[in-house]
Amino acid sequence: MKSFKYLLIFSMVTFLGLNGSFGQGNLIIINYAPTLPLGNTADFASNFSGRGANVEFYWMQNRQLGFGLEVGSSSLKGKLPDRTFSSGTVTINGTQFRGQATTPIIGSAMYVFNDKGKFKPFVSFGAGIMVVAQRIDLGIFVQKLSTRHFAIKPELGAIYQLSDYVGIKLSGKYYQSVGNSTIDSQSLLGFNLGFVMINFNN
Repeated sequence: MKSFKYLLIFSMVTFLGLNGSFGQGNLIIINYAPTLPLGNTADFASNFSGRGANVEFYWMQNRQLGFGLEVGSSSLKGKLPDRTFSSGTVTINGTQFRGQATTPIIGSAMYVFNDKGKFKPFVSFGAGIMVVAQRIDLGIFVQKLSTRHFAIKPELGAIYQLSDYVGIKLSGKYYQSVGNSTIDSQSLLGFNLGFVMINFNN
């Protein structure tokens, strides 16, 4: 969580520093982001989680095309009874309590349809880094793993513009990472409900 805060502050400073330097305007989107684990992620911690949030910054080249950055955080929990835990020469059996924290740092491109109307469907695609940290607790034994994956993120959603300056957003995002020797590939489906701040030069 601390790393997410630092990344968010850095992203906001960068965005504000570049604001007005590119394109016709910008969007700042603050999302509540419940998460559904899939694939290897669900094998580790299968519970649907409401502990997630992300912030997106977009520099809009015009009212339809924009490029930006997403910084987010999600937390998954799981409880698995009758599991075996091995560490060195020690092997024990019992209930495992599992937790996973995921921090995507994704560069994205967005295309907005129906830019003249209040209801604006859009698609976006992004690629970047996913920081993954896993923890397993079994009695006094604790295993911690952390790594960075390359990840992609397609998104489909819509923005409803309430006024010239604000809107609300609803979207679905699919995150897929490339695994490594530390942690397997990760798959997540994110549901975003967001508040949109809109700023255009004309």
